Amino acid sequence: MELTTSQKKTVRHQFDSFCKKILREEARDYIRELSRLAEHEVSFSELSEDQMERLCVLDEYPSEQYHFDVQGHHVEIRDDRLAEALSSLSDEQREIVLLSYFLDMSDREIGEKLNMVRCTVQRRRTSSITKMRERMEVHTNGE
Repeated sequence: MELTTSQKKTVRHQFDSFCKKILREEARDYIRELSRLAEHEVSFSELSEDQMERLCVLDEYPSEQYHFDVQGHHVEIRDDRLAEALSSLSDEQREIVLLSYFLDMSDREIGEKLNMVRCTVQRRRTSSITKMRERMEVHTNGE
């Protein structure tokens, strides 16, 4: 049995209406899904610098760190040039620098620990920093 022209036109309109209805409902579902995701997800571009840093994970390997022991404290250095400059100092100079800059001790406190006068600690710390700076500058210029 063959359909008449008007019946074919009716079927075509019904199919067209059905397709439009399906597309409209799919669009609503998609928008609903996007709004649901927006409540739970945040784009990386919308995060602040602090939030991004909290999400960041850096792998740290023991071979990338240098360890120094000073007066019963363990100090880790991750910078190769700094560790090399510290290693080039004498034990006493290295202790003074590590106690001062990494353990936040004053010259007076360092002097008490190492049995030195405060001005001696200050003079040796200053000369040690100068030596380290020169060593690091030579290393930087040499590369």
